[in-house]
Amino acid sequence: MSKARWVALLWLAVVASALAVVVVGQQCRALVARLAALEQEEHRLQMAWAQYLLEQSALASLPLVEERARRELGMRPPRPDELVIVVAESTR
Repeated sequence: MSKARWVALLWLAVVASALAVVVVGQQCRALVARLAALEQEEHRLQMAWAQYLLEQSALASLPLVEERARRELGMRPPRPDELVIVVAESTR
């Protein structure tokens, strides 16, 4: 091969390498942007989960359950004459 062909071949290799660097750089920037978006989504979901747990613990508190049972369902504690004690028979 002549010297001119080697130079042309090397020139093509340099151009192809430069294009590959540009493409890989763009892919890297896109992936970094995607990672940042996913990290923001993770943070938002963690905050929502913490809020959910806080709300769940508040809704499960005994005084709140009792108050809602009285208000929404009309429930009340039984009077002493309404209580029935059931004794299980021994199976032995």
